[in-house]
Amino acid sequence: MNVKNLESLKYKRGLYTYLDLLIIEALGKYGPRNLNKIAKSLKIPESTVRYRIKKMKEKGLLFLSTSVYHTNIGLKKNVVFTDINPIFYEYMPKFFRSLGYWSYVRHVHGDHEGFHTLYIAPAKNVNEVRRFVRGMKKLDLIYNYNIYYSTCLYGVKPSTKWYDLKSNRWEFKWDTLKDSIENADTELPFNLKDPDGYPILADYMDIVILKELELDPTITYNELAEKLNTTPQNIYYHYRKHIIKNNLIEGFEISFRKFNPNRSLVIYFITRFPSYDYFAKTANVFRELPIIHSMGKIIGSNGLFYVVYLPVEEVPRLFDTMNELVELGFIKDYEYRYAHYKDYAARQTLAYKKFKNGEWEFPFEEYMNELYQHYEEALRKIRINS
Repeated sequence: MNVKNLESLKYKRGLYTYLDLLIIEALGKYGPRNLNKIAKSLKIPESTVRYRIKKMKEKGLLFLSTSVYHTNIGLKKNVVFTDINPIFYEYMPKFFRSLGYWSYVRHVHGDHEGFHTLYIAPAKNVNEVRRFVRGMKKLDLIYNYNIYYSTCLYGVKPSTKWYDLKSNRWEFKWDTLKDSIENADTELPFNLKDPDGYPILADYMDIVILKELELDPTITYNELAEKLNTTPQNIYYHYRKHIIKNNLIEGFEISFRKFNPNRSLVIYFITRFPSYDYFAKTANVFRELPIIHSMGKIIGSNGLFYVVYLPVEEVPRLFDTMNELVELGFIKDYEYRYAHYKDYAARQTLAYKKFKNGEWEFPFEEYMNELYQHYEEALRKIRINS
């Protein structure tokens, strides 16, 4: 879309101005570290771009983060779903966060109340992550669990392709998915392919720069230098010669609140496909859907983990479409958990403090001891309140 007249774009369209939507779409195309390019493409001042981004972030309408390519710093994604013992519900976040490599924790619903946790841990320690989760089961904190190993998560770029400017609303084009999948390509981006290995291609300065970029991908070299007590020249060198050269960033997470949070669901899918072709075709179509936030390939299988965000009233049509794809043979089967937009959720940056002397530490006993301490504390509180 081209910006012809700045003033004409300032009128409201729901939560956003039309200009906001164009800026968000351009963020997906050029990335939040290229605000000058965004301004030039929209033919508006860079100061306007920065101001609109700042206001959207302040209102909780826009979230920006750098997506680290964890594979190239020796880390692997452990996608965990658990069915919990409800008596411990309010203490669950502390239990899951006892393992220091947690990245994301969220309360989810399904056949049982549960939690979804993403651990981004050293690839060499995936068995210890499993032992930690198994330890929670032995304590009767959880009933069942599933752990999937995913590639780095591909962030779907924001798009207004399902947004109708004339009617000022989103249009959900479910009927187009079948033909789109049939006609899709099977070539996938690197971060939706099984990795060859998990090399550590970073030093400590690279890791802390990545941590800061996760917090704010628009941060300048001067601001980074001040935070990390070094020079802008040193930051620039590490960014260009290490981070970019060694492919330590896979993209950017650009999330915006498209729908009313009080009437929206976040749905976590694990979907299996009958062949690689159907997996790849479907993944390529889903990469363009504005209702999908992110996705990752389940390593060693034709499986896809992805996160959907949409209004409650569209959920029946989503599942009708999924079931139709199963009947057509495009999809083998699927499972899901869902969360209300306002359910408990927490996230943190990569565990940079555990990176020492070019290696990742994994103090398993320390994590288990912290889990036991939180468990004993929870038991005392439950006994007092019963």
